[in-house]
Amino acid sequence: MGEGDAGAPRSGGASQGDAFTKRENADENYAIRKREMEKLQALKEKIAEHQEHLTELDKNVYVGAFFFPYVWTESS
Repeated sequence: MGEGDAGAPRSGGASQGDAFTKRENADENYAIRKREMEKLQALKEKIAEHQEHLTELDKNVYVGAFFFPYVWTESS
């Protein structure tokens, strides 16, 4: 394969900065950012679910303490 054939490296390499290379890099960066935002959104949703679960657990602990406020001893 000679230079300029399909698959051959461009003269000047990626540092040349032609419009095609810039567009290619921009598209790649956009795709990466989009995937990262999707992952971040999924993590935020999971955190919200866990926070709701912790809130329910806190309510149950409080209710349990409310119904059994006395300390049981052997002499009681």
